[in-house]
Amino acid sequence: MEELEQRMIDAARRGEPEGYRYLMSRYGRRVHLLVSQAIPDVRDAEEVAQDAFVRAFERLEMFDESRGAFGTWIGRIAYNLAMNAVRGRKLEELEILDNLDYLEELEELDTEAQRLALLDEAIDRLRPEERTLLHLRYYDGQSLQQIAEVMDVAAGPLANRLQRIRQKLSKLIRL
Repeated sequence: MEELEQRMIDAARRGEPEGYRYLMSRYGRRVHLLVSQAIPDVRDAEEVAQDAFVRAFERLEMFDESRGAFGTWIGRIAYNLAMNAVRGRKLEELEILDNLDYLEELEELDTEAQRLALLDEAIDRLRPEERTLLHLRYYDGQSLQQIAEVMDVAAGPLANRLQRIRQKLSKLIRL
């Protein structure tokens, strides 16, 4: 960690506005972009991004520099808050249709709307973490590396998890 950032974290821990301003200036855009990937409504995304900073500043004593960078830590906080905000929401559109093995079976349905409704129903049956991963990857277009950093997992297992989710969706559609 660079010296200036460490000084500003320490200043924020002491309650000095300069430290808060620095951290918000340095990471505000990143946090907002992360949140807006999952929350399309601009006002809702801004609110969640602000909440992420409030929560981080309230818990700044818990931040451990030896476990990772401040940017990763606040990214995880923002990610968790964003996921809490999107749980239960239906995904409006997914490019995943182009990637699923069972598309030929779906062709038998009369309309695109019916296919999307069937896919929507199957996605609703997934666990929240699975829906979130689909949302970040296919709806928001984040790379596996970006998702891995936020979720604090390796990118390789994410690719495998996406494959299992697609297989699970295929089974759910066939029920």
